[in-house]
Amino acid sequence: MNMKKILFLTFFFTLCISNIWACHKGGPMGFATNDPGGFSLDITLSPTYSGASTLGTLDCKNWDYTLYKKYHFLNSQWFYLNEEASKGKGENLVALAQIMGCEDKNQSSFSILIHKNYVSLFSNSEPPNDFFNKIEILISNNPTYYCS
Repeated sequence: MNMKKILFLTFFFTLCISNIWACHKGGPMGFATNDPGGFSLDITLSPTYSGASTLGTLDCKNWDYTLYKKYHFLNSQWFYLNEEASKGKGENLVALAQIMGCEDKNQSSFSILIHKNYVSLFSNSEPPNDFFNKIEILISNNPTYYCS
């Protein structure tokens, strides 16, 4: 009887620990590196891949991979975005428009919108936590844009 309890507790503890590790700040499926070579192997038939992709973010609060990638872009390109927003044009502003879901025809006007609101968006030397919320409010207040 004791052995069954020990096996059950060991299994339960192992399951809980795996969920905790799945929620850390790694990349997809917990890979902590963005090395493209790490994803060059075809592991889709692997039991590890199946389990991690199915259960890997189970019980992770507020897990949103898209939002994670948005903030990764924002943090890595903040200096360039700041510079291009002051000018009202640039490749990073086009990428930001694409991230925000703007159609191709609205990307140049999106850049102008960001330029007009430069002071409120780029007043800090570091990206603010509510940066994307501010942009979404700007887009929603300008019905001529179509961004999803």
